[in-house]
Amino acid sequence: MPKFLELVKNLVSINIDNYLARDFEHLQINFGCTGGQHRSVYAAEKIATFIREKYPQITVKLNHDEQPQLNNHV
Repeated sequence: MPKFLELVKNLVSINIDNYLARDFEHLQINFGCTGGQHRSVYAAEKIATFIREKYPQITVKLNHDEQPQLNNHV
């Protein structure tokens, strides 16, 4: 999954930079996997941390449909 996450980080950065330049306020990023218990949770957590570190001016809201106890704990 490290290669996948690096590709996602690049894609997310391009889009966030574009949104900021255009003064957009909402961008939604979704991950899914069968059951929503492992890969999607891991990917969402890693990308949320990446965004918070690279773009501290952005508010990240993390919502896990299948594991609500993890919502916004990062």
